[in-house]
Amino acid sequence: MPELVHDCGKRVRFPSGTEGRRGRCPHCGGSVSVPEAAESGLAPLPPIQLHPPPNWDEYQAYLEDRGPPPRSPLMPHNLMLQAEADERWERQAEVRPSRFSCPACRARINMEQVICTGCGVDFRTGYTVDRSAKLNEKGLAYLEQIPWLDDARRRMDDEGDADEDGKPGRFSGKAPRPRKRRL
Repeated sequence: MPELVHDCGKRVRFPSGTEGRRGRCPHCGGSVSVPEAAESGLAPLPPIQLHPPPNWDEYQAYLEDRGPPPRSPLMPHNLMLQAEADERWERQAEVRPSRFSCPACRARINMEQVICTGCGVDFRTGYTVDRSAKLNEKGLAYLEQIPWLDDARRRMDDEGDADEDGKPGRFSGKAPRPRKRRL
């Protein structure tokens, strides 16, 4: 596909098979003769050469247990060792985010989570942990869509956490309080 930089400064591309013909620039309307594929008005890009960071041999020797750890000023800040990478991977594997969010505070809910860490809403019951507030009907209907909460509700009913009235029992924990900002 031939292309060139026109006198107006815009890059113009032409469809294949139009080499040697004349046309107009779509940007300024000036006349343009379509170049042959070999005589394009663009300079070829230089080849990209990648170089290792300075003192890479010291890093490689340390990573392969052939030498001492590099001095701290020589260690690049973004170099992650295998142990650190594995640890980060394990932590991320434990946190399994879902597409659902808390209906009260809109914080992202992780898989198998039954209590919001942001506002303290128990997703099984719809009440806050300190029982000071309850979700509205729309919020409760949203919680009905979350698949792992069905099992959590069944387990809660089997354990007998509900009162005689069918209401869930009281919790001993408290909902997190917002921090006061100091000036």
